[in-house]
Amino acid sequence: DVRTTEGRVERTFVDKRREIEFANGLKKVMWPDGRTTVLFQNGDRKEIYSDGIVVYHYTATGAVQTTLTDGTEIYQFSEGQFERHCPDGSKEIQFPNGTSKQIFADGSEEIRFADGTIRRTAAQR
Repeated sequence: DVRTTEGRVERTFVDKRREIEFANGLKKVMWPDGRTTVLFQNGDRKEIYSDGIVVYHYTATGAVQTTLTDGTEIYQFSEGQFERHCPDGSKEIQFPNGTSKQIFADGSEEIRFADGTIRRTAAQR
């Protein structure tokens, strides 16, 4: 263990993993494969992969947010809802009841209900 003047504790392990524990309780783990894990005080966890993908696990809600290298955000909720938010402003949402919603970059929307009904809404100008 190496203690720094800022109150951090740094550890290096035999498996080449490095850990930094900050005075406020935050812990950062750097893995030999290039991945970094950040463990937050509230139980949340962020995984930063060497390819630039970031995965954030929200402990309180069970939701998982994945940020892809192109800026696309993917949300997975514990009740089964799935969302994809694209850099162009478009969104795709899948609900647990089988309904899906597309919000296009121009603001128009399309909802597909589980019974096959489709409702389209023009962009608001």
